[in-house]
Amino acid sequence: MANRQREAGSGPHTLWFSPPDGDDRHPRALTRERVVAEALTIIGADGVDAMSMRVLAARLGVVPGALYRHVRSKEQLCDLVVDGVLAEVDCQPGRSLAWTEQVKVLAGRLRTVLENHPGIAGLLKTRDPLGPHCLALAEAFLAPLQQAGLPERQTALAFSLIYDYTLGFALSDRTAVNEQRVQDTTTRRQLHAFFRSLPAGRFPALTALGEHVWANNRHERFAASLDTLLAGLEAVPRRPGQQPRRLTSTRRQHNNARRAFHRARGSTLCGGPSGPDSAPSHRAQALFPGSAKPFECGADGRTDWPEAGQIGRFRCEPQR
Repeated sequence: MANRQREAGSGPHTLWFSPPDGDDRHPRALTRERVVAEALTIIGADGVDAMSMRVLAARLGVVPGALYRHVRSKEQLCDLVVDGVLAEVDCQPGRSLAWTEQVKVLAGRLRTVLENHPGIAGLLKTRDPLGPHCLALAEAFLAPLQQAGLPERQTALAFSLIYDYTLGFALSDRTAVNEQRVQDTTTRRQLHAFFRSLPAGRFPALTALGEHVWANNRHERFAASLDTLLAGLEAVPRRPGQQPRRLTSTRRQHNNARRAFHRARGSTLCGGPSGPDSAPSHRAQALFPGSAKPFECGADGRTDWPEAGQIGRFRCEPQR
């Protein structure tokens, strides 16, 4: 008792003459959540290779055998770590968006989460845990890609393309040497001067473009490359009945409507006269795709497409 009282008096701002035992005398219970969280901390600080069961046990203050009451193996532990990180990705991109915009939102969110957890992108690249959050993310990507109207096999390839690109970009995170080199203004200027000083006869492209390639434009690079991938997917020919389910923009809707109008106009649309001396209006002889009634063509040779909303008015020329 005397020893405890003397210890109490020697501590800073002690308000107990005979203090109770501190919480540090009762170590926290070991749980799966603690094991996974500590493993993630080790991977983030030192990389996945530094995370062994022995190191993890020492960090948690337990013997290695205690870990196996919560995980079967290091492989399962890695799966739990990866799936836990993917739980941070918001998988609701907004179903009102065009399919391309949904994919962009998801890819951007996945990249942000992976960059906030160094080492996880590399781990995810080598092992797919197929856990609940991993499955939710895959479903979130595949749903808008289905709307693109591609065949099933090409839709799967498109998913792999977008997913692998995002993982690969996150692998070169903001702490990488290359990224730090261009982020530092002084180093970046020295680098650009180096490229300009190269022998133009031997390196004509590097002399002209080097400073634009090694630039501090990480976000722009990610967005531009993703746009290129999606533009390529949009350009893939579709078979009849496999057109995208959702138009991607007002301009595209406008263009599609104009093309549909001209296709219909070519053979079966109005054959009546148009111009200042024509009758006030004449009816088209064919229906527009998706229209419930013929279109009225005014004396000025223009017609409205009611189903097109605010798309506009289109020229209706006499049939030849």
